[in-house]
Amino acid sequence: MKASLVGALLILASLGYGQEKSETQLSGTAVNTTNADKPIAAPIQIIVRQGVCTLSVSPPLTGSGSCGIKSYDKKTGNIEIVSTGPPVIMWTGNVKGNFASGTYKVDVGAQTGSFYLAILSQPLEAATSPVPSEATPSAARRSSCVPAIESSIDGDIEGWEGETIFKLANGQIWQQTEYDYTYFYAYSPDVTIYQTSAGCRMKVEDEDETVVVERIK
Repeated sequence: MKASLVGALLILASLGYGQEKSETQLSGTAVNTTNADKPIAAPIQIIVRQGVCTLSVSPPLTGSGSCGIKSYDKKTGNIEIVSTGPPVIMWTGNVKGNFASGTYKVDVGAQTGSFYLAILSQPLEAATSPVPSEATPSAARRSSCVPAIESSIDGDIEGWEGETIFKLANGQIWQQTEYDYTYFYAYSPDVTIYQTSAGCRMKVEDEDETVVVERIK
């Protein structure tokens, strides 16, 4: 019998969830890279409510349905998730802190891709509340991290606070858009910026915390 996703995630001490939690949400992006010249990205969510795991895949991709854990290695963080769709999809990746990423393969056919998921700590009701209509002109802003951007910080970084600006090695400049304070020091760490329901979120190599950002250049 496959373990429920919430059961496996609660094993991870780094998530900080208590056993009393009955709802967990993972939100991010899937990128179909079957045609390397024309990648197709779409938002995805995994919601676990009282032990029941559901995957939601937004258009233009498909595959929404129930899901479950096939295998999980607590020591390495390696995880395999199967979603039944249709179609059946195998998601293989690594959980590190509150971030999961990896690749997926559709059981029938030759479709493959990658995924980036943030494990959200806010209550599910807040995470899924509709975005006010005046905030949705951010379609251009939201699409600026679809597909996900992989680069590195140009120079050193000492965490973030308030409206911290991040210069990337690829020439892009991003700015923090939600108040949060996190301190650490790293020189030219790799970063991944990916789509979530809250907007573009940046994950810094070796750091568990993530931050919502928007591109300003």
